[in-house]
Amino acid sequence: MNQAMETYVPKGIDEKFCSECGNIIKIKAEICPKCGVRQKNTGEVSKVVLLLLTFFTGGIGGHKFYLGKYWQGFFYLILFWTGIPGLIALIEFIYYACTPSDVLNEKYESKGGAGVVIAIVAGGFFVIAMIGILAAIAIPNFIAYRDRAFQFAVESELEVLANAEKGYFTQNGHYSSDFEAINYFKINPDVTIEITSADSNCFHAVGTHNQLPDAIAIDCNSY
Repeated sequence: MNQAMETYVPKGIDEKFCSECGNIIKIKAEICPKCGVRQKNTGEVSKVVLLLLTFFTGGIGGHKFYLGKYWQGFFYLILFWTGIPGLIALIEFIYYACTPSDVLNEKYESKGGAGVVIAIVAGGFFVIAMIGILAAIAIPNFIAYRDRAFQFAVESELEVLANAEKGYFTQNGHYSSDFEAINYFKINPDVTIEITSADSNCFHAVGTHNQLPDAIAIDCNSY
């Protein structure tokens, strides 16, 4: 029995598959000569452009917009701050770099043009806005945390001073403004301590930090 043997014919670089019947036709053909169906307006993927977009804008989905994968690009945009899209884009960059151009054109089609430029520009503004929002939240919190640390440093020095004054008072019956006499030695070089008054009744001291605008006070009743 004679049977027709089907032979696989590979697609050439200048060819594509018909979107309707799947036959191989010329890449520039607008109508399939086999089934007569008008072809979708597809674009050839430029490997260089794809690599550049993936490398420089992959973290915000620029390459996804170029390939017409708009929903994926959108998720890259809204999740860019996690760093995950950037990591995925790096893996995709390696894949694209190691894949021949004809294979890329078999799997993808370019949707490049004004739409991609607009999408990338819009994505850039979105990223800038997100960075601004994150900075507006993070910077004040960081400053407040830093100031609390500076304040704690001053309070710690004042507490050491107060304990030294207490020990001196127990032995001598009065307070002193002499650091050496009360055996107080400052530890933090960024903190300045000044004993403003000291007698048999009480003492008063203030502490300042070179990174804080206000002084912190302490006396014999507040330690």
